[in-house]
Amino acid sequence: MAPQHGSFRTDVHAIRAVAVVLVLVYHLDVGWLRGGFVGVDAFFVVSGFLITGQLVRELHGTGRIDLPGFWARRARRLVPAGLLVLAVTAVASVLLFPREDWPTLGTQLAASAVSVENWALAASSTDYLAAGDPSTPFEHFWSLGVEEQFYLLWPMLLLLAWEAGRRGVVRIRAVAAVVVVVVVVSLVCSVVLTATDPAPAYFWPHTRAWEFGVGALLALAPAPTTAAHPRIGTGAAAVGWVGLVACGLLLTPSVPYPGIAAALPVVATALVIVGHNEDRTLTRLTTLPPVRWLGRVSYPLYLWHWPVALLLPRAVDLPTPARVAATVLLAGVLAHLTTVLVERPVTTGRLARLRPRVTFTVVAAGTALVLLAPTAGWAALTGQLREDSALAAELSTDGDRCWGAAAIAPGSGCAVSGLPGRGTTPSTMTAAYDVDPTWDDCEADATVVRSCVVGVPGGTRVALVGDSHAHQWSSALIALAEERGWELHLVVKGGCEFSHVDWSDVSDADRSRCGTWNRAVDRSLAAEAPFDLVFTSSRADLRGEPVGSDPARSAHEGYRASWQPLIDRGATVVAIRDTPAAGSGVQRCVDEHPDDIGSCSIDTERAFAAEDRLVDAARATRGAVVADLTSSFCTAGSCPAVIGNVLVYRDSHHLTRTYVTTLTAALGSRTDVALRDAG
Repeated sequence: MAPQHGSFRTDVHAIRAVAVVLVLVYHLDVGWLRGGFVGVDAFFVVSGFLITGQLVRELHGTGRIDLPGFWARRARRLVPAGLLVLAVTAVASVLLFPREDWPTLGTQLAASAVSVENWALAASSTDYLAAGDPSTPFEHFWSLGVEEQFYLLWPMLLLLAWEAGRRGVVRIRAVAAVVVVVVVVSLVCSVVLTATDPAPAYFWPHTRAWEFGVGALLALAPAPTTAAHPRIGTGAAAVGWVGLVACGLLLTPSVPYPGIAAALPVVATALVIVGHNEDRTLTRLTTLPPVRWLGRVSYPLYLWHWPVALLLPRAVDLPTPARVAATVLLAGVLAHLTTVLVERPVTTGRLARLRPRVTFTVVAAGTALVLLAPTAGWAALTGQLREDSALAAELSTDGDRCWGAAAIAPGSGCAVSGLPGRGTTPSTMTAAYDVDPTWDDCEADATVVRSCVVGVPGGTRVALVGDSHAHQWSSALIALAEERGWELHLVVKGGCEFSHVDWSDVSDADRSRCGTWNRAVDRSLAAEAPFDLVFTSSRADLRGEPVGSDPARSAHEGYRASWQPLIDRGATVVAIRDTPAAGSGVQRCVDEHPDDIGSCSIDTERAFAAEDRLVDAARATRGAVVADLTSSFCTAGSCPAVIGNVLVYRDSHHLTRTYVTTLTAALGSRTDVALRDAG
């Protein structure tokens, strides 16, 4: 017997309303509903429930699934509104974001247009829940990507399972068995990957598929018997509603997510669906006009709210209450207009009867038009990269004594920012790409250690170990390796310094991930032949204090746990003092003040506000030395944004590869001095 869930469900409509409110309030960043991100999980369960019910009813009625027809309906429902939001947001972003952000914006616009934004964010290890992380107005399209990937694969999976059965009841059981397998496997993936690689795990479809699967199991089950026992149904639904809102109130971004924690909103949503009945009180609540309106506009409201929340403060400076009110009002108006002018005509009007082939053609054409913007942007970026490369080659090969770091050296006689009229390289638009290519080849994947060897094989054994702040020195160290005959081993992982320090504000997931990586590094380096030198560095800020009653001692012990085995085998650890923290806005300042770049300098006190515990530990450890290159970044109480016609920073706290390359001689000499003084 086919599951009977085909009629309109006011409770499901209300789930959409509550889910979008949870997400909206969370993104308003007003301190309420810090767990509002769980609204997305509720959307996933509802999608699994509705789509599976629709597909199974079609299987019972016709014995097949009209795949082109299904995909065409989904495209008409989702794509027109999505493309409209993308196009408007793209124009506004170009006007309101600095040039330095355009490449990232273009990448995410393109990824969102073709429904792979979740994979793009996973590939860049974006931490969606991290407060203060730079965001783009396209990031929220990650959940649309997951949904559309589900819509692409799910009907084919159900059809295969249906065909595997021989007759009606067996076929339903076969479908249910396949869904159970998907739920179990995906849940295990979610728990394991959230613990080991939390940032990308948040976006992967295989860590989210089980949430759709739970909704699918509800659709496959016989119609609820709660009508015979209304109190049970009412109780289940009430518990579900309270649980869903409680998740929004009580969960925080510090909880490893999705993982097992996502079971809380998923189960809460499932209880609401299972408990469906005609209870008068619940029906009154779920059919209130505001709830019905929110459920009706939930999809376009989800699309519009995040671009409005992110772009409005860039356009108009408003106090927080006015900003919140304006965001809600503008997003609501845009959502209503999109529903009336776009959604209804393409889903219920004459356009809803278009043949699938015509629908796909129109969707492809619309997507191609939206993709023209990032395509043109990438063409401009490629041209700028060529110009940057040519300028760098010209200035460096001319033997310019004022090129890069040489300009800030004592007694150089150079203008620190460089010669006027000669330009700056890299440009602010391409700075984010000015990274040593070994990063892509050598960064650890999840918690697996990669050791990349460069330089002179068989030479003096040298290693660079640590996070991205350690790796940013690789260009200078590779040049030194070639000069001095070093065999240089690169062992790096973003966000994970080379230490066993337990930092106070590091999430449990990151602590587990980096702890696992550090233990793997310990084993890997112990299995290698002894090293003569081991360079390391790490980001000094944003990590809080080492856990323990004596933070300095805790830090010392954490670093020593990593360093001492290498020192005992004859290595000298060279701790490079962390570079100045530029903060946000430096590149925009360079763009806006090309004739007064000196005004973009960072105050030294602010740039080095964080205590560098790694350096403190090195000074207290026998067998470790410190290489301090502060004088190559700062002079007279400030740290310039451009030195010797070279842009120093590629973002708020990393150096450009071009500038690091000009530091080769300085790093070599500071290391020599430190080793001589320690010897």
